[in-house]
Amino acid sequence: MSDSERRLESVSRPRQARSEQTLLRILDAAEALIAEKGLADASIPEIVRRAGSSVGGFYARFRDKNELLRALEERFFLDLGHRLDLLSDPERWGTRSVSEIITACAGELVAVARERHHLITAFLFRGIQDPDFRREALRFRSRVAERVAALLLPRREQFAHPEPELAIDLGVQAALGLVLQNALYGETRAAGRVLGPADLARELARSFLAYLGVDGALRSAPALR
Repeated sequence: MSDSERRLESVSRPRQARSEQTLLRILDAAEALIAEKGLADASIPEIVRRAGSSVGGFYARFRDKNELLRALEERFFLDLGHRLDLLSDPERWGTRSVSEIITACAGELVAVARERHHLITAFLFRGIQDPDFRREALRFRSRVAERVAALLLPRREQFAHPEPELAIDLGVQAALGLVLQNALYGETRAAGRVLGPADLARELARSFLAYLGVDGALRSAPALR
């Protein structure tokens, strides 16, 4: 899904293609500066300078930096939703095993967290004070759990857990929680060492599979190296 196909409800829809491209440049510049300097030091003048726009152009779209961050949040969830749709398409998986599906999902989750960890950190801090963002994050978490359940429950005969729906939901919550912690602290440290992205993805898959009670999955879950 291209940026031009996304509709951001938090921003007035530009009427001209040129104006829409300016909006996208502002959002891209803001995200890049947040990654480089953090949210507090990403100033509006520097954002518009990098976007090739103007302070007036910024305020024609946003009242302040909080509204800009809200638009970045909305775009982020739209992008994640698109990636989730592709990942959870049943036709993609056919008769593939639960182990293969969960391993791929864990890899995608870790990849997203690596790509956008600065932005995720900014959202985590904002979420402390913003109930709207917390509600949106919870809705998205529920959507992830629902889509993963739709893939896995037809394969429930592979599970030993007596309540597959519960196990899938809590497994998703545990995986998301660990990945958010990784984004916040910049690393995941366990057993006296730092886990790289491939190690983290592999262990997320193993823990999820173990909780579901998939027989032999701990040995068969491949390392994503």
